[in-house]
Amino acid sequence: MITLTREEQKSVVKMVIESHQGITLSEAKTNEDIREEMKLNLEFYNSLKEGFTREGKTTLDEAADMFGTVLSVLGNIKDYLTGLKVIKNITAWVQELIQKLSEKLGPQIDKFIPQKIQDLAKDGVTAVEKFIKWLYNTLSYKGFAKLFAMIRYKTIKPSDEQKQCMELAAKKVYKWILITLVVAFVIKLLITAIPIIASAGVGGAIAGKASVGAVAGKASVGAAAKKASAGAVAEKVAAFKTTLKVVLKPVDKILTKIGHGSLFMGMYSTISAGVKTKDAHEISNDIKTIEQKTKDKEIDGFKDAWNYCPIK
Repeated sequence: MITLTREEQKSVVKMVIESHQGITLSEAKTNEDIREEMKLNLEFYNSLKEGFTREGKTTLDEAADMFGTVLSVLGNIKDYLTGLKVIKNITAWVQELIQKLSEKLGPQIDKFIPQKIQDLAKDGVTAVEKFIKWLYNTLSYKGFAKLFAMIRYKTIKPSDEQKQCMELAAKKVYKWILITLVVAFVIKLLITAIPIIASAGVGGAIAGKASVGAVAGKASVGAAAKKASAGAVAEKVAAFKTTLKVVLKPVDKILTKIGHGSLFMGMYSTISAGVKTKDAHEISNDIKTIEQKTKDKEIDGFKDAWNYCPIK
């Protein structure tokens, strides 16, 4: 059964031809070795795409996002399957793989960020829900388990046992990439929401380096007026935090599901604490620090996860 679309088949064939520098399409057609190489790659990527499916249906536009990404990152799979390419440092290899996968998938986030948020509670919720749905449809630890089994056991059709053996390693990669994309999304959504924060009079730095004093009122304003203005700002700050937590609830849910609910609380606390005194760049850096610690813990011990089942 051919799962690859016509365009995806062309992409695989083009990749094989380009891996042989200087060869023409006509020459490739008559070269038996290259024809076998094309067949091997088509079978590999067709089988891999079947791994990124749910309930018999390919994910998100025929799994185009993940298929195209994996194809561009792995390239010609021949050397992996024939044993010509030996992975000497599995942790370094997977770190390079997931970094490239994240970089390729990262730009996809932009299509879920509204260009302008008029109402954070409305526009934000819509954006988050669409983003989470895309994540669910694009990423699958089952797909990664099949990919790793194909590479480790050098087979196009790994057994169920072989795929199960790679699930621990697959889940680590799945979580690493998911965390990367979620954090990037939250940061971009926050930056887009800045005009709302500014127009509400919430905080200084994040709304454009205006001081809290400027929000509360000029120095010449009476103490009573300052107190009233500060109270109004405090209410707006509290309202913003409450709204933000509601908007990001699906993010909290998906991170909690993979065992990283503390990452969400860390991001939320960082935004809440910095909304009045820091700009978006500073808050983003603080969030990225928390993110990196979480990802380091996730990828720690990957070699043991990869070798969970000894090769018979």
